[in-house]
Amino acid sequence: IIVSASSAFAEDYSITSSVTVAADSATVWQAIGDFCDVDDWHPGIVSCVLEARDGAVHRQLTLGDGAPVLEQLISAVPAESYTYKIIEAPLPITDYMSTLSVTAGNPTTVTWAGTFKSDVPDMEGAIQGLYDGGLSAISARFSE
Repeated sequence: IIVSASSAFAEDYSITSSVTVAADSATVWQAIGDFCDVDDWHPGIVSCVLEARDGAVHRQLTLGDGAPVLEQLISAVPAESYTYKIIEAPLPITDYMSTLSVTAGNPTTVTWAGTFKSDVPDMEGAIQGLYDGGLSAISARFSE
């Protein structure tokens, strides 16, 4: 039996970040809710290309450093949330699943929550930083 070191010693991580903005949920969701609009509001993502693969919706992201990330849309609730998983990324993580959601009403709370496994403890801070960077940009967008 062969067991890879990365999966044998991988830790489970769960991260949740939220920001509340003074705008109604429909307006916020219009700005962030399309699966491939992430490059419009997240400062660390420079492009997003939507594509269909094997009957599923995928987005090919390009990060600020040029790194490619392929993600698959798992589910979506109109005007409320979408859930996706990473298919390919140059990160030492596995089993990444995440949900971006908004609460109904005004003000609106935007929550980005994800789980993943990694044998690199720094990945927890890296993913937290990714979430916080995106949520800070959403907050700034609606405070103008």
